[in-house]
Amino acid sequence: MSQMTLVPAVYRCPDHDNHEALTERVRERVEWEIRCLGDQPSAPFHVAVTCPGRATAPGTEHRRVYDGMWELA
Repeated sequence: MSQMTLVPAVYRCPDHDNHEALTERVRERVEWEIRCLGDQPSAPFHVAVTCPGRATAPGTEHRRVYDGMWELA
């Protein structure tokens, strides 16, 4: 059975410290891509996810774009 490898493991917003939320959102997008492109052994990805911004400042959410690579091993 194949497993997903996501590299790098942590995604950060340079404006906010929301790396846990962003990493989870990137993982969800990559898992979706693997379901669609799983017949390929690996593929680059380009995803846009929403950074929730600052918890103390409503309305600071914004989109971040990340590039990376996934592979099935």
